[in-house]
Amino acid sequence: MLPTATVALTIRVDNDYAHGPTFHHILHVDVPVPADDADLTEWAMDTLFPYTGEGPDYAHMDAIYSVQIISAPAEFDRILGLSISAMG
Repeated sequence: MLPTATVALTIRVDNDYAHGPTFHHILHVDVPVPADDADLTEWAMDTLFPYTGEGPDYAHMDAIYSVQIISAPAEFDRILGLSISAMG
């Protein structure tokens, strides 16, 4: 059996706009599996950060964007609970 190329995760996304509302989303995503030697923060920024934001209506507003992995298959327990955040 070949190793899986993607992993199904449940993530929590928080988009907190400086002068506007805060949005919370629970998303089920299939993303590329991190390499065994991957920097997990970099992997999460590249793989999960694109799920943040509320679209063009909010693109001009400063915000703090956060993502946390809240569910992962047992064989991916090393990424369970991983969280990232960035300002934009």
